[in-house]
Amino acid sequence: MGRWNQIMERLSVPGLVVLAVGVLLIVQSAKLCRLVLKEKGEKAILPLKLFGLLLVVLAALILLDFIPGL
Repeated sequence: MGRWNQIMERLSVPGLVVLAVGVLLIVQSAKLCRLVLKEKGEKAILPLKLFGLLLVVLAALILLDFIPGL
């Protein structure tokens, strides 16, 4: 159990939160767009998925310590 504690101590909470939000946006973009934008939701699916991908890349940079202090 000591090894897992060391791994969890090194992970940053902001990185994990940004990663979770990015994955949620990618996976559930169609449902979110239809729920929020109703009829115009079909046009917003791709930009939302791209934004989610950007968040996942940012989270990876945070978790790999390319952005120090987070």
